[in-house]
Amino acid sequence: MSSDFGFWKRSTGGPEEVFDGLAEGDTRGLSVSPDVLRFREELLAKWPDVEDVLEPSRFDLEEEPDDAGKYVLLTLSVRHLDYLPEILDMAKKSGLVGFSGVAGEPI
Repeated sequence: MSSDFGFWKRSTGGPEEVFDGLAEGDTRGLSVSPDVLRFREELLAKWPDVEDVLEPSRFDLEEEPDDAGKYVLLTLSVRHLDYLPEILDMAKKSGLVGFSGVAGEPI
């Protein structure tokens, strides 16, 4: 079982719409922000094991390098859910918004 969470800085659509778009690989409504890039780097520095559950993946970034500054999508397994309170705190401190796919509501 896993839970999906998406984070970004600014978007032209609502949180659920943006989240659904990310699931389809659509990032058109998202703006690049250094805050998203920093958040991504902090996640990987603190928990290197999330690299396998983080999008965009490094392979995705070879095709679309700007996506690293647009969004972070995490598919957290049960063992990663312990990280969630701190992840949410990090996102808040970075000024990011997002959506919880499992709860079906904005973060």
